[in-house]
Amino acid sequence: MIVSMHITHSSAGGTEGLNNVVRVMETYVPEYIADMDAIREYVIVRTCNRFEVYIATQDNHMIVSYMEGLIRALVPSSNISYILEDRESIKHLFRVVCGLDSLIVGEDQIQHQVRECYFKAKEEGHVNGMLSRLFEKAIVVGKRVRSETELNKGAVSVGSAAVELAESKIGDLNGKAITILGAGDMASVIAKNLIGKNLGTVFVSNRTYSRALELARDLGGNAVSMDRMQDAIADSDLVLVATGAPHTVLHKPTIYKAMLQRPDRKLLVIDVSIPHNVDEDIVEVENVDLENMDSLETIAQQNVERRRKEISSAEKIIAQELEKLDSEKREETANEVIKLISIKLAEIRDRELETAISHRNSTDVETLLDDMSRALVNKITADLYVNLRRASREGDLSACNVLAELFGVR
Repeated sequence: MIVSMHITHSSAGGTEGLNNVVRVMETYVPEYIADMDAIREYVIVRTCNRFEVYIATQDNHMIVSYMEGLIRALVPSSNISYILEDRESIKHLFRVVCGLDSLIVGEDQIQHQVRECYFKAKEEGHVNGMLSRLFEKAIVVGKRVRSETELNKGAVSVGSAAVELAESKIGDLNGKAITILGAGDMASVIAKNLIGKNLGTVFVSNRTYSRALELARDLGGNAVSMDRMQDAIADSDLVLVATGAPHTVLHKPTIYKAMLQRPDRKLLVIDVSIPHNVDEDIVEVENVDLENMDSLETIAQQNVERRRKEISSAEKIIAQELEKLDSEKREETANEVIKLISIKLAEIRDRELETAISHRNSTDVETLLDDMSRALVNKITADLYVNLRRASREGDLSACNVLAELFGVR
């Protein structure tokens, strides 16, 4: 059985609500759930807009109570999470992998992110059975949606939405100087959407300088160390912040000093990090404007409207895949009974064959085969007839009818 806990941009009422909560959850939840005996497997899915835990267990009730208590202990003043079980957990995972639960519906990046989280759990030994099959299936469902619908055709990601937001605020980026803080997955997506914009100077700064060099090379820009970040900002019209840091990396004093070098020139800062990587008080510096993930909500809504038909098609595919799983689960009982029957019949066959072989020199072939076939039929049907007569005596006529149907005699 499966239990899952979810804190997402939708449950939090926007990305702003995730800012502090995600930081707390990713710090404490892994060590707490690792110590739970009732948890057989688990996968933590952490992306820019969500923190989710998927758990395989034999005791849903215990795990639900535990997760509710854990959430109350870690974020007592917040009501921004929800817990799902079994089929609803599976459905949610399918929707996540397909991009239906993303801030930017249809984004491609989420499938890669979920796969990486699953592989990480597998490498660490947290997944070995039920969840492994579930996540493998989810990835297949995601691929099917992307191949059979146009949900992700021209899909905007958070990175492309950030670029679109920048253009709506400062106009054409042609000739504009830009600084990118960060060089991870999100920063790379942003960079991809800046290619072809005929930018001016591009600076890339990252804690790991070699990563900054790689991304700067892709953009034809310049890598700068973090201690030179202020100089890069002073020369920029736009700063895009997308680091994986669990704390702010861009502070008011840095912005203030940078703006002293260009007091009459406006600066737009867009922070797409969760938690926020930019102090909100930078807007107190003259000519500085700050936007964050919540600013992308309008673009996200427009994206939903454009893709409404494809969303419906994707939901139908998910419903089909869930029905397949339901059908497979319904067959599990029959498969288990078939396995037990097969074992029992094999044992009967082996015993009768052994008996026949032991008499092969003292009995003619016809008699030997006749005796063995009669013995097989009698041994196979012995328990069947005893249980059938008992059911009939006790008035359980349904058992008689079912058996007659199974043997094709009625």
